[in-house]
Amino acid sequence: MMHLATPILALALPTVPGPVTWVFAVNTLVAVFSAINVVAQQNPVHSALFLIANFFCIAVYYLLLSAQFLAVVQVIVYAGAIMVLFLFVITLLSPGREETGPNRLRVLQLPAMALAIILGIGLAGVLMFNDVLGAPGNVSPQALGTVQTVGTQLFRGFLFPFEVTSLLLLVAMLGAIVLAKRRVD
Repeated sequence: MMHLATPILALALPTVPGPVTWVFAVNTLVAVFSAINVVAQQNPVHSALFLIANFFCIAVYYLLLSAQFLAVVQVIVYAGAIMVLFLFVITLLSPGREETGPNRLRVLQLPAMALAIILGIGLAGVLMFNDVLGAPGNVSPQALGTVQTVGTQLFRGFLFPFEVTSLLLLVAMLGAIVLAKRRVD
C-alpha cells in the first residue's frame, strides 16, 4: 500500500534544488539587474561596466551548458576586447557628458521600455512555441560547445555574417575616430 502513496508524497514534499539550480537562479538575478542598469544609468561608463557584468553572466550560462569554449570566448572577446573598444569610444566622444544638463531623450524612456517588454514577450512566445533552440544540423547537444563544432559552424555556415560583423566593427571604429577628429579641429 505504501508504494501507491510514494508518488503522491513525492509531489507533496518540497525538493531541494541542486547547486546548478542555485547558480542559475543567482546568475539570472545578477543578469537581470545588470541588464536593467545598462539601460537605466545616466553615465555611459557605468552603463558599459554593467554591460561587462552582463557579459560575465552570459559566460556563466555557457558554463552551465557545458560549453567551456564559448564561455572563454565570451569573456575574452566581449568582456575584454569589445568593451575596451566601447569604453574607448565613450571616453573619446563624450567626456563629461553627464554634466552638460538634462537628458533630452528622457521622454523616450517609457516608450522604449514598453517596446522592450513587447519584444521580450514576443521572443518568449517564439521560443516557447517553436523548436528554435534545437541543435543545428547533425550536431549532437554534447558537442555544441566544442572548438571543432564552433569552427565548423562559423566558417562553413556563417562565414558571410562573420565577415560582415567584423567589417561593421571596423567601420564603427573608423567612424568614432572621424567624429573625434572633427571635434578636435
